[in-house]
Amino acid sequence: MAFSDAVAKILGFRAAPTTILILIIHLAVAISVLVTDQLPNVPRDQRGLNLDEAYADLHEIAARPHPYNSHANDLVHSFLLDRVRAIAKGHNGIHIADDTVSNGSWGGAAYGVYFEGNNILVKVDGTDPKFRETGGVLASAHLDSVSTASGATDDGMGVATLLQLLQYFVDHRPKRTVVFNINNGEEDWLNGAHAFLRHPWSNITQTFLNLEGAAAGGRPLLFRATSGSPLLSFKNKFVPHPHANSLSSDAFSRGVIRSGTDFSVYHDGADMQGLDLAFYKGRSKYHTKYDAIPHTDGEKKALWAMMEAALGSSNALANNDGSMHDADDSPPVYFDLFGAVLVLFPLSTLITFNIVFLVVGPITLLLIMALEAGIQHRRRPFIQNGNAAVESTEESMFTRFWDSLIHFHWLSGFWQWAKFWIALGITIASQVLLVWSFIGLNTFMIYSAPFLVLTSSFSLTYLTMVAVLNLPIPGVKAHIPEIQKQSVLVQTYVLSWILLVCATVAENTKHVGGFYFASALNALTFLACSFGCIEAMLGARGTNPVVVILEQPTPADERASANFEEADEHTPLIPRTRHDVTILHDEETGAIGWWILQMLLVVPIPIILIAHIAVLLVGALPQTLADGNSAITVYAAFALLSVFMVLPIAPFAFKMHNALTTVIALVFIVTTLSGWFLFPFNIEAPLKTYFLQNVTILPDGLQATTTLTGVPQYVNTLIDYLPSAYGKERKCIESTAKLALSSCQWESDLLPVPSVHYNGTYLDASVKRTGKHTARISINGTNTRSCRVYFTNNTALKYHVLGSDQGMQPRFEIPADGVKELRVWSRTWDREFVVDVELKLHAEDTEGRVSCEWNEYTSGTIGQIEGGRIPAFEEVVAFLPKWAAATKLSDGLVEVSKPFLI
Repeated sequence: MAFSDAVAKILGFRAAPTTILILIIHLAVAISVLVTDQLPNVPRDQRGLNLDEAYADLHEIAARPHPYNSHANDLVHSFLLDRVRAIAKGHNGIHIADDTVSNGSWGGAAYGVYFEGNNILVKVDGTDPKFRETGGVLASAHLDSVSTASGATDDGMGVATLLQLLQYFVDHRPKRTVVFNINNGEEDWLNGAHAFLRHPWSNITQTFLNLEGAAAGGRPLLFRATSGSPLLSFKNKFVPHPHANSLSSDAFSRGVIRSGTDFSVYHDGADMQGLDLAFYKGRSKYHTKYDAIPHTDGEKKALWAMMEAALGSSNALANNDGSMHDADDSPPVYFDLFGAVLVLFPLSTLITFNIVFLVVGPITLLLIMALEAGIQHRRRPFIQNGNAAVESTEESMFTRFWDSLIHFHWLSGFWQWAKFWIALGITIASQVLLVWSFIGLNTFMIYSAPFLVLTSSFSLTYLTMVAVLNLPIPGVKAHIPEIQKQSVLVQTYVLSWILLVCATVAENTKHVGGFYFASALNALTFLACSFGCIEAMLGARGTNPVVVILEQPTPADERASANFEEADEHTPLIPRTRHDVTILHDEETGAIGWWILQMLLVVPIPIILIAHIAVLLVGALPQTLADGNSAITVYAAFALLSVFMVLPIAPFAFKMHNALTTVIALVFIVTTLSGWFLFPFNIEAPLKTYFLQNVTILPDGLQATTTLTGVPQYVNTLIDYLPSAYGKERKCIESTAKLALSSCQWESDLLPVPSVHYNGTYLDASVKRTGKHTARISINGTNTRSCRVYFTNNTALKYHVLGSDQGMQPRFEIPADGVKELRVWSRTWDREFVVDVELKLHAEDTEGRVSCEWNEYTSGTIGQIEGGRIPAFEEVVAFLPKWAAATKLSDGLVEVSKPFLI
């Protein structure tokens, strides 16, 4: 007896064992996920790579900002060209092209582009003749940075990694030809990748690996994949620490992440299959002065993480005979577990799995439940007055039913099955209120403290769910633990079935692959419910209820209306009424073992899947608020994560210890109050603001305006720090370049200087009609290689830059209605662009402006003598508070325009 009691205390379905096991599961998952989300140590065996050499290269590449339109860009280009020549020296089958001949024109929805590329290309011939001129692998990264950052992660680490991959493949020749595209001009709308498609070597490549940086270090993430075939190269036998999730691809396709990479050019423009590997954490530093080596999360470890992943994937692709290169348009579903295993399967397989469980699951569970009910009905003991069992007659069954109805005993059954849905409704409502409070009181708290917000949301979810599920059942003094657990499990299964329907519809119509956790939750909850029924059928419940039939004197006022049978010798002298009362021998005993099996089925795996998603979203989503993303979307995502993390423990919630509930209540109070009142920005999570200076050349002089674009709540606060704005009238409007942000501008006397040899001329331009619908535009900017043409009341249907011999790039033509903007880029300085345009409307009275852009400023060109000066931007860099950082709004930091009318 003593031994069985001891076992029951440890393994019985009691408060202490249940709470301890739940805590162990959650702590184990949380610690494991957080620890494996850290950058791994650099191994001694670097598999043919040289991290120290790559780190030294990174210091040369990211010494200063080097956008395409800068002389620093030429210095980085020269350094990299020397490095690839040194690596290839003395080796056969290695070909280098300093591509200064690939020019091209292509368009977007709103503009047309002419670009002269100067990519650095290297071709390593494959050892297998059949893969030498076809079926090759492209490894790509861009050498240029934005004008406001030195580009340590975007994309210095990618380029440094390419140099190491080149060295590796020179020493270990692959089966397939590998082409390296160290492209130039990615930051100015993917121009370098477009230029590559003009080069003959682009016809060799079939599969690509693109290295990018959309943040500031940490673990690089497999952002996107065209299909499942190239993803095979990311399996953990090739990549020791894979980090990937199809949710990131869903976010890109839905516009949640507002960035573009060369991935889209290679896939959409050349039908290549491939992968996008990029940094994603610390987006507040992205494209700012903090994208520098000292501010990179992990620094050398982050560089190694990209090198390790890129080597594993590219080496697998380059030496694979076929499966990784098969043409496959079916979307994949993929995610990593603990940075050790990549789970990968086709979306079509997931949809098939869902449909099977949507149909088979409910039918099977209903049959099992019916079988359980039949067995339970036969086994049900009745004890009359504590003596012998009594068989029910039809009349007694009716009497008991009527008695239950008029005394509201049915309410207990209703509440037992309804309280889960009420708990869920109250939980969702409380999350809505919490999100509303954060957005109303401190919208950007999630920007710098996402785990604080997640903890607050998780705590509130736990409190509301547990509180409602622990409310007593009306009219029932003793609760049967197993029955309550099973009823909530069944209702959780119903909810998971509804979620699975929604997920399947989204997967089938929108090709969304990130809802795989719904499939796991449904399948595991089905198994847990099935085991609960088997537990009851085997009579394994530790709590054995007995229905005792109590007979009490019938009240006098009920005797008159009662229709008693004809009296006989067995009829009692005093009429009596029977009531069924449930008696529990020991409510705290609980079934031993079965609840543990159910918990291990329904809790760990869903929590693991959700925890991995949570860590990913915490690193990727919060700081997109500065890009104009909706705060409601970000906070709602955290609220949903919290609900899904608590949902699996709902069947066991009424056995959670009160002490744990008290602790979680305190955690909720502290985190919520902190989230409401703490300042949301700091030097580690600076608020990003976008800078642009416009100078207009007018007949009577120059008119300069400075524009800062940012979140409406703070942009004016930032402008207050700038001396040039003191006492100036500000004009603030909704930004057309950055949705949901505000642009504020003011006149400034801080004029830019395009060159140390500046003679007072920013640009020379002429516009003249050459026909009824045609015109010729000439532009020559001082010390720049980037100019533009804008049409105010007309559109260009066609355009041609004099000296170019190719038409529009296939698949990237301008719209049929034309464009209002043309962007022209030269690989040389001070070039005169001559552009012939065909206009949609009559050329007469066409208004517009021609402009050129500049990106060089004193603090960003240390050690150079060719650069210009941008005092307005230097002011922003000098005087913005330490909790804010500036980045570019457009391709240039300064745009000087000259109006025209023809």
